[in-house]
Amino acid sequence: KLFEYENTPTIIEDFSKALQTSILAGIEFKEIKEQIILNGYFSAEISFKTKNKKHFWGRLQLNHFEANDTNYLLIQIEKIDRAKTAEDKLQKEEKRFGALLDYASIAVIIVNRHQEIVLTNPFALNLFGYEYSHELIGKTLNVLIPSRFHKIHNKHHDNYYSNAENRPMGVGMDLFGIKKDGTEFPLEVSLGTYKTGEETFVITFANDITIRKKGEDEILKLNAELEKKVKERTDELAISISKLQAQIKETEEVEIELRNALEKEKELSELKSRFVSMASHEFRTPLSTVLSSTYLLQKYINTEDQPKREKHIERIISSVKMLTDILNDFLSVGKIEEGKIKTNFSKFNLCNSINNIKAEMSELKKEGQHIYYTHIGDEIIWLDESMMKHIVMNLLSNAIKFSPEKSIIYIETENKGDHLYLSVKDNGIGMSRDDQKHLFERFFRGTNVTNIQGTGLGLHIVQKYAELMNGNIECNSELYKGTTFKLIFEMENKFV
Repeated sequence: KLFEYENTPTIIEDFSKALQTSILAGIEFKEIKEQIILNGYFSAEISFKTKNKKHFWGRLQLNHFEANDTNYLLIQIEKIDRAKTAEDKLQKEEKRFGALLDYASIAVIIVNRHQEIVLTNPFALNLFGYEYSHELIGKTLNVLIPSRFHKIHNKHHDNYYSNAENRPMGVGMDLFGIKKDGTEFPLEVSLGTYKTGEETFVITFANDITIRKKGEDEILKLNAELEKKVKERTDELAISISKLQAQIKETEEVEIELRNALEKEKELSELKSRFVSMASHEFRTPLSTVLSSTYLLQKYINTEDQPKREKHIERIISSVKMLTDILNDFLSVGKIEEGKIKTNFSKFNLCNSINNIKAEMSELKKEGQHIYYTHIGDEIIWLDESMMKHIVMNLLSNAIKFSPEKSIIYIETENKGDHLYLSVKDNGIGMSRDDQKHLFERFFRGTNVTNIQGTGLGLHIVQKYAELMNGNIECNSELYKGTTFKLIFEMENKFV
């Protein structure tokens, strides 16, 4: 069937001729004989031809054996058309793999069993400060690792080969690379393996995480400071409890004071937990933006790429400003909790102050948004100008953030001498009645704004600042119909 013959005698006669001509064309019989003697068999991949002159690829194997003092040759033929097709496809895939390496935005380095570098991609060369691949090919991987880590790395390399698997490298450890000029930088590394014949190769994927490490270090620093503060408060509380228990153990006054102190300690502990959770979440987005934009800036090296560079520089500046605002909110809450915020009342022109705020925040406005400000009464007031500016900026920022494009935001102030009235009204997404009950609590975010950047501290700070200036704040809102914040401040008559 393989050769399309109908009976055995015919194929035996034709195949005997073909074996001596087309099948083994170009292969000396002497060579076949030598291989059979050496290996016990002869094997080759050959293009065969059927009776009807159709070609197919087959694997020919000749085995010699002897029976009854007679030498025989066992001929086996296996059709391998599919295998040859698969081989061609594999070659195409290898070319495609090479293209992926060239354009990958991650460093790829392949080493052999002896840690010798056999392949690098352009991103890896740029990451480690090399211009040409021949500067690395053939050298050991230690050329990219600080010398103080060579000994331990060699040990880890040997252990990895004894149980090779795809996994991150150095879990729980700080990994570092070294550039051609000797500069060290932190790395994130993942490992993979593949085999070619008997040789096993390790694929190393590496990324520079300098910017991310800086962000993590900043969070750890803030967390350490908060931990220290919690410990100081706990120690102070323990001393207070000891003194109170020693003086008067059974009085109601001591019991109430202890309960309040413990409640405050509990709140501080909860504040720490919420801070760590919120910081890790809110820092991730701007830090990722800074990291990706920094990587992309390295790619734009030509003059015509300047608009792209400016775009990513603006993204970095915006992300850094966002991080600064988040940190300022956390610091403000900390000072408020510690009672370190003091008012500084003075005379100032309210209209000038609010108009300046409008100008500062004009860049935040969405397309088509307008802000209208009206004032009634004397423009000169007696309040804390810095706190008032923070209140207006926060309320105006929220109005812009939660209002759609082409909407109008109204700011109204009225000075009645002994009282100042301030309102900020928008036509935004509004909030439910249930959300309004918790609006001024620390870290509270409305159920309909979870996908919008924010810490949940702004309105809490606004309320505390208003109270410090003898004021109060209320909110009127309805879902999808906008929100209005109204503040009333009592003012002493300080004008002569």
